[in-house]
Amino acid sequence: MRSNIALSLFSWLIWTGSMMAGRAAESSIVVDVQSGIVLLSENPDEKRQVASLTKVATILVALKWLDENKATDEVEIVVSGEAVSGGVNPFKFKEGDRLSFRSAMLAAMMASDNTSAYAIAEFVGSRLRTEGSESGAVSRFVTKMNREATALRLSDTRFVNPHGLDEGSDLGVSTAADMAMLAIEAIKHPQFLSLCRESEATIQVTRGGTERDMIVKNTNELVGSRGIDGVKTGTTRRSGPCLMATAVSGFSGSERLVSVVLNAEDRFRETVLLLNQGWEVHRKSKGEGAPEANRRLLIAPK
Repeated sequence: MRSNIALSLFSWLIWTGSMMAGRAAESSIVVDVQSGIVLLSENPDEKRQVASLTKVATILVALKWLDENKATDEVEIVVSGEAVSGGVNPFKFKEGDRLSFRSAMLAAMMASDNTSAYAIAEFVGSRLRTEGSESGAVSRFVTKMNREATALRLSDTRFVNPHGLDEGSDLGVSTAADMAMLAIEAIKHPQFLSLCRESEATIQVTRGGTERDMIVKNTNELVGSRGIDGVKTGTTRRSGPCLMATAVSGFSGSERLVSVVLNAEDRFRETVLLLNQGWEVHRKSKGEGAPEANRRLLIAPK
């Protein structure tokens, strides 16, 4: 059962309006995870391509599949020829390579590896029930991703593949607001942040009977600083530079923000600025006289 999340989307508030000047992203949002209050936003509902932020949905669906099937993340995945041919392959995976489910998730989340994301989709999709015309494993997995988006009421989101690449004329779309809600749901999973909070990790890949270590470096340059402990970068020609991030504050880490920037001139700088401003607005929102009017609500499902 999912608990209710109420996203109280502040419209333009006089007391935060001055902080919105000079935005360097086409769309952006900062949300207080605990309350669901949107602290800052710029065009949060504008539909755009979100590139590899798509992989957050891929990993969330994969983690939930593991839970539902009581499977371990050490189960082995075999890389197919189709997975290898599907975009940038920074680890130079070859058909027949074997790696654990967790290693594939680390490569997809930290290094934004498209081959790993596709291999995960093939593995899980081949074990999903065929429904309607979705006969291929990856197609079934993408259908599952879109059903997850529907369940989370990401009404402006549509996924077309598991990695977020621009492929032909059929493009996936989402919004900063939808991606923030996706991040909040993903962060709830106890394993999720362990897949994106480190600056680097080591994975094992078996090729021709020989196991080798590979170093995975996180494309999110901000992890480990300013309380930032995830989430995901993304860039394609159509999307521009994107970044979904989350940060904690306080000794207990009990307060958490999520930020999303889409098509940002400098996604890392913009994210730091937004989170700094977000914490300031968060502090003021708890003070006396904080405005309560001018809100619209997005209610997440149970």
